[in-house]
Amino acid sequence: MRVTPRSLLRFVSPKQGQPMAYPYTFSAKWSQWNIGYEFRNNYSFRYTLYGMAIVFPFICYINSVVNSPAAKAAYKKAKIAESEKHHDEQRWADISGRYAKR
Repeated sequence: MRVTPRSLLRFVSPKQGQPMAYPYTFSAKWSQWNIGYEFRNNYSFRYTLYGMAIVFPFICYINSVVNSPAAKAAYKKAKIAESEKHHDEQRWADISGRYAKR
């Protein structure tokens, strides 16, 4: 069993002996799946791969911006301010007469 660059370019998987009558395991199904046929004849599979290749750089950029140390510090600061505001609202709730009529 030899894998050549030409077979990789044509999406041809090397032959692995006689195929099973019914591939019971997932790996047997995967080994019999002809990806070249799917790529040539299934437009949804082909355009899904194209779309993933186009969107991947944008996802990487957004991930790097969101997970930067400055963004994490700003998020932490906002969450602390939000929790302090909530704490002050609960602290002064009884004094302001919010529950006085009960």
